[in-house]
Amino acid sequence: MEAECDASWRFVESHILVELDRERQMVPIECIRQVGLRRIRIGFMLPPGPSCFELSAIDVVESGDAVSITLAVARDDDPLAGACPAEPMQAATEIELQAPVADRTLRDGSR
Repeated sequence: MEAECDASWRFVESHILVELDRERQMVPIECIRQVGLRRIRIGFMLPPGPSCFELSAIDVVESGDAVSITLAVARDDDPLAGACPAEPMQAATEIELQAPVADRTLRDGSR
């Protein structure tokens, strides 16, 4: 399993999937935490500016003994997006799995 999310991830803003029709880049998962029977919270880093990035794809592959999750971001060229961070920024998202996590291994599909 990827690293468990520590207290520094507790109040990180949760991002929803924004399907942008732009080039995507995979981002590594920093941590994963089970928050329900089938629900997990995933911590990742958004790339630094000058452009803003949005979570643009979540690919989940489930098997009986493992769950592989791959995250991708895309540049958001919306001129109304506001100021974008100059440094990498913590972000999180939550997903519902098809089956309970149970004793399955949670893996970062980008590694």
